[in-house]
Amino acid sequence: MIDTLRRLRRPGPLVVIALVYLVAVTGVMIWRDISVSPDYILLLLVPLALLSGRFLGFLRDWVPFIAIFLGYEAMRGIAPKIGIAPHVDDIVNIETTLFGGHVPSAVLQSWTPGVLGDVLADTGTIVYFCHFAFPFGVGMVLWLANRTQFLRYTVALMGMSFLGFFIFLLLPTAPPWYAENHGLIHGVTKLIDTTLPSYVSPYYKVLNSNPVAAFPSLHVAFPFLSFLALRQTYPRAAWFAFAWTLLVCFSVVYLGEHWAVDVFGGLIFAALCWVVMMRVVVPHVRVLQMQAPAPIPIPQEAPETVAIA
Repeated sequence: MIDTLRRLRRPGPLVVIALVYLVAVTGVMIWRDISVSPDYILLLLVPLALLSGRFLGFLRDWVPFIAIFLGYEAMRGIAPKIGIAPHVDDIVNIETTLFGGHVPSAVLQSWTPGVLGDVLADTGTIVYFCHFAFPFGVGMVLWLANRTQFLRYTVALMGMSFLGFFIFLLLPTAPPWYAENHGLIHGVTKLIDTTLPSYVSPYYKVLNSNPVAAFPSLHVAFPFLSFLALRQTYPRAAWFAFAWTLLVCFSVVYLGEHWAVDVFGGLIFAALCWVVMMRVVVPHVRVLQMQAPAPIPIPQEAPETVAIA
């Protein structure tokens, strides 16, 4: 029993178990129309923390991260209330100039009518709903394999999110469906309203959404940052995160949730944040510098008692 537990608690088997578990529970939640939000993810990660034998370390590393991230989520609704008019006309001009007078969202939707369009819309919505599940799953993989890289990743993720909030606050940008609703473009449907329903957690029910937070796309920035963070720990597996990033890029444009310009901005934004993390922050913060991995605690067998005749 002890040998089996020891084998399971090695980083390799733990990572495989974590991936299978997270894919399964995320799939079930989406199937049951439940939005996979950070507050739910924290609870879903508890069994993995218990299996790892590092539950107190999990609470130390994850609870502050999730709490700060939920605080950021609560701030998002402030941006539309400060009275700065969202950029719509100029973003339409940039988009059409780059793509020869066309809007990529409208072109993609026009190319896929009927059943194919329904399949792509549903698939894109599932990808869209994994906005939190994917980066937090990557965070769990890094936490199990390399705590230092996990800390770099989560600090960069939080820093990027809060910096993005200030961009949304001072430079609000409306998505394609918003421009369609205001008659500035034609041919874009907000497909996500016609695909899969979603039940959100009680916490997210009380939050105000921000419909003018298109540039840069954090939906794209999150998985691309995940790719950059994974490269050091799992160089080959990191390419899956890159492939997922490309799928997210297509999905958010196809659904009419982001302009292609937002996608480019998200990629550049994530790359810059990671460069700042590794070149500026890490050299000056000891806890973010590479350390030897802590040994995984293994329960000891109780000593056998010898009966004395």
